[in-house]
Amino acid sequence: VGLIRTAAGAVVVDTTSSPGDMRALLEAVGLSPADVVLVINTHSHSDHTWGNQVFGGPILAHERCRAAMAANQEGAWNLETIRAAIATRGTREPQWAAEMRHKIDAPEEGGLEITLPTETLTDRRDLEVGGVRMQVIHLDAHSPGLCVVWLPDAGVLYASDLIFEGRYPFIGDADLPELISVLGRLPEYGAETIVPGHGVLCGVAEIEALQAYYHETWARTIDHLAQGHSADEAAADPEYPRYAEGAAERYHETNIRLVYESLVGGEACPL
Repeated sequence: VGLIRTAAGAVVVDTTSSPGDMRALLEAVGLSPADVVLVINTHSHSDHTWGNQVFGGPILAHERCRAAMAANQEGAWNLETIRAAIATRGTREPQWAAEMRHKIDAPEEGGLEITLPTETLTDRRDLEVGGVRMQVIHLDAHSPGLCVVWLPDAGVLYASDLIFEGRYPFIGDADLPELISVLGRLPEYGAETIVPGHGVLCGVAEIEALQAYYHETWARTIDHLAQGHSADEAAADPEYPRYAEGAAERYHETNIRLVYESLVGGEACPL
């Protein structure tokens, strides 16, 4: 989540995974929803958009982000579908089930209401809010419709989930070759500070670490395919690079399998 203070009011970049969490964050910095003049959703994932209902003003996102959210309303984000998933997974993943119940029940809000963006862009949107220039730029890569928010005067880049700092990245919706290519272009902004989608403030070193992780995972998977190995055999290889020990580590194996599937599908890795 990002917060940009301007003379006209605050701009919020992404809204956490629940209305309760979003309100708590605003209270922690001494703001109310009425102090926010614009919300930007960088992409459609629930941990960036499920706090939207807290706000009554404009919410800006890429048109593909809005379309994905609207589709999810009828599918994976349907409350009955979520409750069914809780019932199925709850016995083996009680912590996940408790967190999901809290999010969808949202007692302080009268329940979760998926709130779609009210405005969309197709390529980029140049804004000036309360004297602060910002650019919302469409890049995709991590997920359809992903945008970054660039503050050229401050040298701050809100990189969304292109950057995961201190934990394994989620690439389940990614175009991985495009993601690798886009990461290579991020240093061109010359950002003094990068706000990642997950983790603490970072810089070019984190971009380079992610690039190395993706490239090494890709190259090792090519070796497995050349030897005729299955996805299971590749995933069992202890020599794959590690990105962040103990932090969302379940994605270590998941990401190997996703890279394997990408290569079987014939995608090329931009080096």
